[in-house]
This record gives sequence, C-alpha cells and structure tokens, in this order.
Amino acid sequence: MIIGGRYELIEVAGRGGMADVWRGRVRGDSGFVRDVAVKQMHQNLAVQPSYVAMFVEEARLGSMLQSPNVAEVHDFVHDRGNYYMVLEWIDGVDLGTWIRWHAQRSEPTRWELVAAVGVGILRGLAAAHERVGPDGRSLPVVHRDVSPHNVLLTTRGMVKLIDFGLALANDRPQETTETGIVKGKMSYLAPEIVAGGRPIPASDQFACGSVLWEALVGRKLFDGTTDYETYTRLRDCMVQPLRPLRPDVPAPFVTIIQRALAPSTDARFPSAREMARQIGTTLKKVQLRKDLHTVLAKTVEEAREGMGLGVLTGDPSSATPVAQMVGADDTPRIELAPKIMPASNTNTPPSGSTLDKLRGLRHRLPFFGRKKA
Repeated sequence: MIIGGRYELIEVAGRGGMADVWRGRVRGDSGFVRDVAVKQMHQNLAVQPSYVAMFVEEARLGSMLQSPNVAEVHDFVHDRGNYYMVLEWIDGVDLGTWIRWHAQRSEPTRWELVAAVGVGILRGLAAAHERVGPDGRSLPVVHRDVSPHNVLLTTRGMVKLIDFGLALANDRPQETTETGIVKGKMSYLAPEIVAGGRPIPASDQFACGSVLWEALVGRKLFDGTTDYETYTRLRDCMVQPLRPLRPDVPAPFVTIIQRALAPSTDARFPSAREMARQIGTTLKKVQLRKDLHTVLAKTVEEAREGMGLGVLTGDPSSATPVAQMVGADDTPRIELAPKIMPASNTNTPPSGSTLDKLRGLRHRLPFFGRKKA
C-alpha cells in the first residue's frame, strides 16, 4: 500500500491505543531507498476533531525538537481520510520489553546500563524543556507521558524518547485537553499532578525517576492492586527505598533517583539536564571495561531475540490512562481510558457505545487530591 504517493507500508510493527505503527519504506531517485516508521491513526479516531488535533500536535512538536535522543518526525500525511505521521525507523525494543526480559530471566539489570538509559531519557527531555521559538522566546514542552513503553533502546545502544501525543506546550494552536482532565499513565504521574496541579518540567523528571526505579527493581514503583491504591500511593508519594532492593547500586545513583522522586518540585533537580549531568558524573567514577553503548546494544539484541520480536517493536504505545479530577456532577473520580483497537475500514463515525468505551471506565474516588482526615 502506498500513501502520500511515496511511502510504502510493509507490515505492522506495533499496535497502540491511538495508532498503529508500520514499518515503511520511501523510495527516491537513482535507487534511493530508506526505511521509515509510519504511525497511522486509528480510523475510528480520525473522525473525531479532538483526537486529530492531538495527533497533529504530536507531529508538530516532534518536528521541532532537535536531539539524538528524540525520535525524528519527517513528514505528516493526510491520505484518503487517514492520518499518518512519518518518523525515523528505530531498530530495537522499548524499555518496558527490556525490563520484562530481565525479569523473566530473574536477572537484575546492570545499574550502569540503567544509568546510561536515564541520561538518554533526560537529554531528550532537556531538548523539550529547553525549546525556544524563532524569536528566542522560551517555549518549553512537557512530555507528560514518560514511561518505559515510550523509551526505545536501539540495536546501536542509543536511547530514543518517543510519543509526544500528550505533550503540553504553551504555543499550541489550541488546547487538546478538556478542563479537569489529567493526561498520562497513572503509575507515572507526579504528586503535584494528582493533586490537580499543572504539569511542569519537574513532573517529567519525577516520571523519569519512577522509570529508573522500575528498571532497577523490575516492577512499577506505584503499582497498587487497585486503581485507588495506585492513586493513594501517588498522592502520598509512597516511594519504597531502593537500596534494600538493589544493594549493588552505588549510593550516589540511589540519591539521584530519590531526589527526582521528591514530593516537592523544589526538592528535585533544577533541570533534566542537571540530573543527566549528575548521573554522568556518577558513571565517570566507575571503571568500565567496555563502552556502555556497546553493552546496551548487545542486551537489546538479546532481549529482542529472547522475546521473539524479530524486527518488530511489539507494542510500544500501550493504553494511556486519563485521570479526571472532577466530573460533571462535581463528584471526584478517576477515569481510565482502555486500549483502543482500530475499527474496521470505514469512515462511519463511532457509535454511542464505542464513544463510551473511548471515554473510559469511571471510578468514584472520594478525597481526590487530598489525604483522608
């Protein structure tokens, strides 16, 4: 299948809540061929202006961020009622898969590799947080969805931050988030967001700290047995000490992660770049026999082979829960959006029951945003 007159869709490489990702190919003159990733918005969402605006915004922001640690956006195509985003093809696995591969083998991740991944994530975030406009005015972008599934590890040992679909930027043409809605995967929300505050760069830093904790331990930091338990752990910032779980991790790296996970934004690092710098300093103090990029690349290849993924990326864009702070009836609750699967090949608007599924499952949560008396 050819879209936009130049991009060939070869096979589905991943399925997510908002789009499918294809392994694609673009052909040029004189035999030029280049692999690309083509993200196709689900057709049942392509007829809803709010979702289209979110998809367009993801492409706009992605094209503006210049960093080797952020996936490049090459093009945007509207073809026969479908929307496509063309990105660089990244050969590797997502961090969630990499963590799961280690956990299934009952093998702890090497802390040095986790630290190197952290530096990559933070450099990608720094590019977003430090974005400036053509006039030199600061135009920061808050990712809002930093999670293991939105971090790709390449077969060359590079780290790529992906999916700015929920990103918050103050220069966006229109706000795509409804009033009272908090976006982001529930387990990685910062306490200030759970309490109803506006996402800021320090919120991404908190999510990164949670991701690094998970990469070292092999399970989510704030994963409760119920949605409400997860929420209370986040609200109260119940961070389980890392050192007893991973005594091999150097104290300076543990301290860095703990600082990123501080309940107060003022207690965290002044910037993602500074957090990355301090992790880098910790790594420099360790005598390493091999280049970390080389070692990471090898583990990515092993994880991909061990998980039977081949050249496919699995499911890097998992469902994104959406927390709704206050409902129409002023009853506090949390709303979790389920995974949205693509509809059949039709341009017919979704039915009422389908829209209900898109809105999610509502759970009434008293005392939302504050502790019980």
